[in-house]
Amino acid sequence: MTVFNGAGFLRHGGTMAEMIRCHDWTGTLGPPQFWPPALRAALSICLGSTFPTCIYWGPDLRLIYNDAWAHIPGERHPWCLGRPAKEVWYDIWDVVGPQFLGVMASGEGVAEYDQLLAMVRNGEAQETYWNYSLTAIRDENDEVVGLFNQGNETTASVLAKREAQEEIARLGRLFAAAPAAIAMTEGKDHVFTLVNPSYEELVGRSDLVGHAVIETMPELANQGFIELLDHVLETGQSHIGRGVPIRLSRDGLEPELRFVDFVYQPISDIEGAVTGIFIQATDVTETSKALLSLRESEQRFEAIVNSIDQMIWSTTADGYHDYFNERWYKFTGVPRGTTDGYDWVSAFHPEDQPISWALWQQSLETGKPYHVEYRLRHVSGGYRWVIGRAQCVYDEDGKISRWYGTCTDINDLKLAEESRQLLLKELNHRVKNLFAVTSGMVNMTARSAASVQEMAQALQGRLHTLAKAHELVQPAISGDPAKESISLAVLLRELVGPHADLQSEQVAFDGPEVSVGAKASASLALIFHELATNAAKYGAFSQARGRLAVRWEAIDDKLRISWAEDIEGADLIAPTKQGFGSKLAKMSATHQLGGDIAFDWQPRGLKVTLDLSLSQLER
Repeated sequence: MTVFNGAGFLRHGGTMAEMIRCHDWTGTLGPPQFWPPALRAALSICLGSTFPTCIYWGPDLRLIYNDAWAHIPGERHPWCLGRPAKEVWYDIWDVVGPQFLGVMASGEGVAEYDQLLAMVRNGEAQETYWNYSLTAIRDENDEVVGLFNQGNETTASVLAKREAQEEIARLGRLFAAAPAAIAMTEGKDHVFTLVNPSYEELVGRSDLVGHAVIETMPELANQGFIELLDHVLETGQSHIGRGVPIRLSRDGLEPELRFVDFVYQPISDIEGAVTGIFIQATDVTETSKALLSLRESEQRFEAIVNSIDQMIWSTTADGYHDYFNERWYKFTGVPRGTTDGYDWVSAFHPEDQPISWALWQQSLETGKPYHVEYRLRHVSGGYRWVIGRAQCVYDEDGKISRWYGTCTDINDLKLAEESRQLLLKELNHRVKNLFAVTSGMVNMTARSAASVQEMAQALQGRLHTLAKAHELVQPAISGDPAKESISLAVLLRELVGPHADLQSEQVAFDGPEVSVGAKASASLALIFHELATNAAKYGAFSQARGRLAVRWEAIDDKLRISWAEDIEGADLIAPTKQGFGSKLAKMSATHQLGGDIAFDWQPRGLKVTLDLSLSQLER
């Protein structure tokens, strides 16, 4: 047997190696240079290790340890060096004692993890946790002579884990009471670690914890949710879904369509690595269906209100306009939103704004239906007559909640009614003037006739011509379109003929051949019949020295007709106001013929200029 004569094995090992050399081992293990080879070998490994390591040697399990283990006994260091394990660990001997003695007796090692040891520190027993192992040290005779112990304290991690578990449990209790569906998954397989009752109710199944999402809900395949979970786990970016459709096999039934709002929020560990996903979901199926139904109802409403000719609008109780249908924008041509609020009145004709606004204010104050006729600016740039109507709606408290109104285009009816009224007045005017015209014809014929027979013949011809003029006016009165076109020269002769001698120098016509359509001839007949009648009563045909020159010429696509009366020696005074006949002529020229007429009262007679579109004359 080799004899070791020195303590060279203690030259290395840091502070504890020095303390072991200097320690008084008398009465215990004896001088280190005489320690058994097994102890020296084990101690050499112990002192050279950077991991907390100690040796319990001999029947009394005397303690020897390295620098890394020195902090473990706390305030017992360095007192504990060389002392029996039972003295050193008096506070935890009930736990570790049997383990030590068991290894010494059997030679079988022990390994413990997160072992609870109620260790006294600073005079108080504290809850501590440890990972450690106990390995038998055998001598050359294969006898167990000591223990090789390595370990480290895990108190912080155990308490942290416990705190985390308690927090999870607390959150679980909170989540369990939460109305929203809540779950947590862990790992790339998205295994459920927490599920609250609302989540189980949403998906229609239980016993989810410990199972992967796709395992418990296979119907989610190809719906995109597993891919979203993968993306959140890989990127650490949360995902929010609103009203997302999902098909779930709830309670083992066929998949049904539901709609959910949900959040996938990544869960990170203390090092920032994403380890799981927090899931929060809310079943919004009924709300989504209601919104879908509302959207469909709105689409039907829009289809209805935009399929009719009326312009439809609505306002709040105080008259603030917040809706116009498409017809309004097409009719007015205004940009969307420009007539919202109280700016709608800007589209009205300036002359109609005061009365329209006053009636609207009255309706707002009293709740009475709104009804008014006004001119509304058209997309063409002009104004058209419309009827504005509105009715209020009351809430359950009897207060006005909204106003709904329409605008109906009545421009054509309005003009037709104006024309009808003018024609009725014209007929009345013509009846009143009939006798005056006839009387003038008799007087004019009498002045030029040499005998009663000659007078009768001339008068009969003029009455016949007057009847022909009446026939020309008749289409405008009866609306009969079945009239052939007529030459402008013929039209003028038949209208002027009843009032003047066309064979004399009293009347002169000059102009190119122009064909006048049935509708235009009726309007022209009204104009020239009125001019001829007035000439017979007050103008060129009322005196023997009166003359009339009617000339017309085509200029591009326009026709200009000039009516010029001349009475030698006359000194006429222009009328102070426009008579009905002049109004009728103006109406016919502008509304029916789309042209213009101008009256110029000269001292020697009236001069009239009529500008017309050739295309209008062909109608």
